[in-house]
Formats: sequence, structure tokens, C-alpha cells
Amino acid sequence: MNRIVLRQIHVISLLVVALLSIYADATAGVTVEKISEAALDELIYSDQKKLVVTFMAAWCGPCIDELPALNKLHQKYSAKGFNLIGISIDLEGPQAMQPIIDKLKIGFPVYWYGETAIQKYSIFAIPMIIWVQDGRIVERLPGRRSEKELDKKIRKFLDL
Repeated sequence: MNRIVLRQIHVISLLVVALLSIYADATAGVTVEKISEAALDELIYSDQKKLVVTFMAAWCGPCIDELPALNKLHQKYSAKGFNLIGISIDLEGPQAMQPIIDKLKIGFPVYWYGETAIQKYSIFAIPMIIWVQDGRIVERLPGRRSEKELDKKIRKFLDL
């Protein structure tokens, strides 16, 4: 092979590697990680922002049904200050929720806190969404909601 052909192959190879790297970053999923009580309290009770927290479990059909809508709305409103996190209360640990998060390509942070969240945060149904403003819980929304209803609530919460 001559030098020109080798140079072209080299340039194409570099482009392929760059594109694969960009693709890998774009498709990298969320890893469900354990969160400590102190870290979760810091997120929830921070007076610096508005936050929406959805409590869920891998065995909860309505929780799983609601996740695509929440994910879509997170993508739609994150640039406008919509801060959303998920909290898994599964007994089995982070690995219980991970396959679901991967399959649905969830783009917002999801943490595992376990069943102790039920009492600590007064979770009486799941899915349960809590709305936090200025470091205090201002609303609890139990049960599955439609994307349209969630969109309306988020817009109101963000004053859009």
C-alpha cells in the first residue's frame, strides 16, 4: 500500500474511534448507587433548589410504568431547573433496580436507599413523588400519574 492509502486508513480509524467514544458517552446509562442517609438528607433538605424525588421499587408495576414519562419530562425540563432523582426502596439492594434503569434508558440519577426510607420519609404508597422547595417537602403525590398530569405539575412547580 502506498502512503496516501495508509494515511487515509489512519484518518478513518481515528474518526471511527472518536465516533465510538461519543456514542459510548451518549448511551452510557445511569448506575444505581447506594446513598447514605446523610447524603440523601442533604439532597432533600438543601435550601438551594427545587427538587422532585420519586420513590420506587423494581417489583412495583406502576413505578416502572411511570418511569418513561418521568424520564421524558426530565429531558424536557432539566435545562429549566427541573431536578429529579429516583430512590429505590428494594430490599435486594441497587442491583434490583439496575436492569430496569438500563432497559428504560433512564437519564436522571437513581439511588438505592432501601426499605428504611419508608418510615424516614413517610412513604405510604409507591410510586411516591415528593416535591421539595426551599429545603422542605411541600407535597406528596402517591400513585402512578400520566405524563400529561406530571407535565402540568412540573410546569406549575417550576413556575413556567
